[in-house]
Amino acid sequence: MNITQALKGIGGEFELNRVIGATGALAYIVAANAFEAWEVLGAGKPFDLATYCVAFPAGLGVVVGAVSGAVALKDRQVAKAKGDTP
Repeated sequence: MNITQALKGIGGEFELNRVIGATGALAYIVAANAFEAWEVLGAGKPFDLATYCVAFPAGLGVVVGAVSGAVALKDRQVAKAKGDTP
């Protein structure tokens, strides 16, 4: 199993929510670290490990939670439309 399998739905095709969510999570990971590097290296501010370790995982958790919620809601609505759930 490779990473592209995680982006596909039960029908085997790529799902928009999963692809956009993965792209958004990757963008968050790159941008948050780039911003932190800019603050430390470019602006000369001190690096605060405690703040970074609290803020970065919390932001990533929000991204993952929002994507998971969107995918779960869509899957539930599709199942309801197909008559698979009561």
